[in-house]
Amino acid sequence: MTAGGRERGAAAADFALVSGLLAVLFLAMLQLGYALHVRNTATAHAVEGARVGARADLTPGDGAARTEELLATTLQGRSGTRVSADRALLDSGVSVVRVRVSLPLPLVGPLGPPRTMEVSGQAYAEDQ
Repeated sequence: MTAGGRERGAAAADFALVSGLLAVLFLAMLQLGYALHVRNTATAHAVEGARVGARADLTPGDGAARTEELLATTLQGRSGTRVSADRALLDSGVSVVRVRVSLPLPLVGPLGPPRTMEVSGQAYAEDQ
């Protein structure tokens, strides 16, 4: 038997093993990219809500409502999302409006930890 005859079918086995590993790595990168997209979107909406809540004629509650509205239009179907807003005083004595968003980690499929991510945004209060 020749050397080539003993390795017949080895390429197919190698391809099956390597392609399975590459598929798992691709799906993990896809999952990470989706999680970063959700985090960046939620952060941008929290900052926008803080800007709205920091206006002189509005309250932090208005900023939280704006954040909830934006989240509902861009991240649809994200049950378990909580939005809160408050006024805080920084160490320098400046008043800011802070909007916090807590939402579940975006997972594709049943795998992964059942945890939440928290993002926040703040803006200087205009009435000070």
